[in-house]
Amino acid sequence: MERNITDFHTDKENHWVAELECGHGQHVRHDPPLIYREWVLTEDGRKQRIGQILNCVRCDELATQIAETIKQNCVKILKQSYEQAGISGLCGEGQWEVAIGLLEHVDQATLLKALCVD
Repeated sequence: MERNITDFHTDKENHWVAELECGHGQHVRHDPPLIYREWVLTEDGRKQRIGQILNCVRCDELATQIAETIKQNCVKILKQSYEQAGISGLCGEGQWEVAIGLLEHVDQATLLKALCVD
């Protein structure tokens, strides 16, 4: 997810880390010939990058985890309600109508109940 750079600091190994608006950090090393970021070596260069956007890998990972949890819970809800509707005697089409109808009205807490975030 794209996040604005709010500041910079160095890590224990003296590598520069961009502080992002989400609270996460991302290394912005100048490591030629692989990575050229000479701007990170000067205070003026870093100041000019404040407000620029970087992709936050940690936010991406969290979003992926949330999306996967929601998907798994939706599948669980659909399967359970489909089976229950079948036990009640509905035909396949009726079972799907019940299952989809239930999913349309499920609350966020039910979808996220299995989510465990550090």
